[in-house]
Amino acid sequence: MGKPDVLILSGFLGSGKTTVLVKLAEHLRAKRGPGYRIAIIENEIGSASVDSSVISEAGYSVTEMLSGCVCCTLVGQLVPAIQKLSEELEPDLVVLEATGVATPQTMRDSIEKYGGCPVRIATIVDASRWHKILLALRILLEGQVEPADVVCVNKCDRADEEQLTEVESTVREMNAHAPIVYMSAAGPVSADDLDRILEG
Repeated sequence: MGKPDVLILSGFLGSGKTTVLVKLAEHLRAKRGPGYRIAIIENEIGSASVDSSVISEAGYSVTEMLSGCVCCTLVGQLVPAIQKLSEELEPDLVVLEATGVATPQTMRDSIEKYGGCPVRIATIVDASRWHKILLALRILLEGQVEPADVVCVNKCDRADEEQLTEVESTVREMNAHAPIVYMSAAGPVSADDLDRILEG
């Protein structure tokens, strides 16, 4: 049994991670057929997750990892969770929807070193709230954008041209190389854009 690919979906609460996740899962099933297996790990702080109900309603099962911040207490649980999913479900892809305060590079390092799985990071940012989040949480935002293999600028329909220019400029300061995908995930997202999130 080979190691599954791992996709980390990073981004602050309300950025649209769950919506993007469901679009990606639907796209992969349509593109690669029903035999393509996707496992979803949801990491949330607290004792319950609203997002899991959204995913479940879309027909996907969720293994929830609760009780702490992924950048500290949950890092040690990531690899066993992925190994368990691999043994039980033999997925082609594991999607980890990280909590909004996660440090995705720490997660990638742990999964690659101890789990031996190839990892890709897609960071979702909210164009309509970018300036407010940047002012309040710049260091955390840098920690999510800097290691990203692709940056998805979501909710473009709620932002004007000046806001989008600011997002692109600041993202490029933090990460000069990652492709930027612009979308409004609440509506249709093109297959090409979904492929860019998954593959570059």
